[in-house]
Amino acid sequence: MDPVRRKAARLPLRRVASAGSLVSGLLLGSPCWAQDAGELLQEWRITPRLSAGATYSDNIRLAPADEAEGDLVLQVDPGVSIRKQGGRLNLRLDYTAQGLLYANNSDAGKINNNLLAFGTAELYQDHLFVDAYGSISQVPVTSGGRVDAGNLGLGGGGISGGALGLINWNPGVLPGATDLFNPVGMFGNIALTGNDQTTAANFGISPSWRQNFGDWAKALLRYRYNDSGYGQSEFDSQTQSVTFNLDSGRRFSRLGWSLAYSYQQQDGQQNGDVQEGENNNPGGGNTQQESVFGQLSYKLSNAWKLLAQGGYDNNTGYTDNQNGPYWGLGAAWTPSRFYSLTGLYGLNFNKVAVQWNPSPRTALQISRSYQGVGTSPGVYWNGSLNYKTRYSVWSASYTQEVTTVQQLLGSNLTGLGPDGQPAALNDQGQIIIPGGSLGLTNQSFLRKFFTAGVTYQRGRNALGFNAFSESREFQDANLNNEDSYGAGALWTWRFAPRTASFLGMGWEHDDLGDDQQNDYWVSVIGLARVFSPDLGGLISYRYYQNDADPSDQGFRENRLNARLSMKF
Repeated sequence: MDPVRRKAARLPLRRVASAGSLVSGLLLGSPCWAQDAGELLQEWRITPRLSAGATYSDNIRLAPADEAEGDLVLQVDPGVSIRKQGGRLNLRLDYTAQGLLYANNSDAGKINNNLLAFGTAELYQDHLFVDAYGSISQVPVTSGGRVDAGNLGLGGGGISGGALGLINWNPGVLPGATDLFNPVGMFGNIALTGNDQTTAANFGISPSWRQNFGDWAKALLRYRYNDSGYGQSEFDSQTQSVTFNLDSGRRFSRLGWSLAYSYQQQDGQQNGDVQEGENNNPGGGNTQQESVFGQLSYKLSNAWKLLAQGGYDNNTGYTDNQNGPYWGLGAAWTPSRFYSLTGLYGLNFNKVAVQWNPSPRTALQISRSYQGVGTSPGVYWNGSLNYKTRYSVWSASYTQEVTTVQQLLGSNLTGLGPDGQPAALNDQGQIIIPGGSLGLTNQSFLRKFFTAGVTYQRGRNALGFNAFSESREFQDANLNNEDSYGAGALWTWRFAPRTASFLGMGWEHDDLGDDQQNDYWVSVIGLARVFSPDLGGLISYRYYQNDADPSDQGFRENRLNARLSMKF
């Protein structure tokens, strides 16, 4: 085994041990252990599982047609799911070890560790909380390299429900299938792409203190440490942040106010110089972000409220950065509980925001803001739409932010949402971790990300559709901007009480600059059967191709897969 592969194999095991330490710290520090042992066991749900099967690929290395090589892959995937909810501890952990043995490439055998975990413990009632989280996944190293289908679309690394890549498989139409057929490793992470893929591991811990000062004010102080590591250590980084929020209490009926301070420091590797056009080359420096923000509101009536906002940004390590103050004055108009319009205008800042909530099933938010200071001054759009009917769920969102791949890996697995509550899961009970086919980089970039999805389930049929668009605009003019967009759909039909078929396809286009483009196509058809509550089987056929420019990156692959899955 070559040194890079040995290093990639060791890293996940170290990270798994780190995850165990974090989770153990949460458990041992929680007052839950003072409860009766019998009550504790009732609150925990631990489900070991095991999947075994075989996959044949006629192009195991995703090489051009004249270099295609077939191989039979034997696969054993032990795993465990742990759930604990209630009391003073909420914990969710899913771990799968994907063991692969290749018939024709015996020296390529490996274990891919896949982890998704987060927990929140209340150590001191109503005051001291600790969040711990971690993830391990497989990600592409270089944009435009040979990408396994599991890394396409929304589900980078195969952790999320998007293990079919662009196709979001929903086994919920088949009773019992959700617990049996863990999506990790079912359709991805098998191709031998050499150094085009590596292991990404992310772990963090975040203690926080909450304090109420009677009815006058409430405060939140949070510290967070995040460690992002890769099989290629030049992309490793550590992030530390401190945030402090002070908000007015119920005593302030007409006058509301809030103050916020945040500081974040990311320490990355600096092991080389960035070459022109090489976005994934190491060499990015450390970054620091510091900001102070304040807001005032005065209620004139039930419909009208005066607003004032202001702050100061002080950042280092960014190419397109402008430090300084900003402020805005304006008003909020809320003629009913279904609709609101907010507008502010001032120095280095203006903003318009609309909210529309005509019913509990519908929520629309759109905002447009101009920032004259910050890590990338300019106009920013953000928005989200959520709509539910009796049989369907519709959603769409658009975000703009200056970030890094390391920050993206860590900021979406904190276990907490923007409102301080546990992070929302998708319809399959999974968290979508941003990934996709775009590679690693140490450079900061402006990320514009759009995603939309529809799920429809009625009776024995389920239909899902996903679409996305992502662009990276690098602050270094010597680097190539990257764009990726695509769509996928999957139909699941339970034609017998214990048997369901699934049929889907997806497409993704990558534009990487310098005349580098990829057009990925993936389609899949298969059958899944639940033999008993604890045993199920699945067979599938998948076709995967890349029509690339230049053509030496193109490939075709046919893949047959059969597996048995059980839980204990």
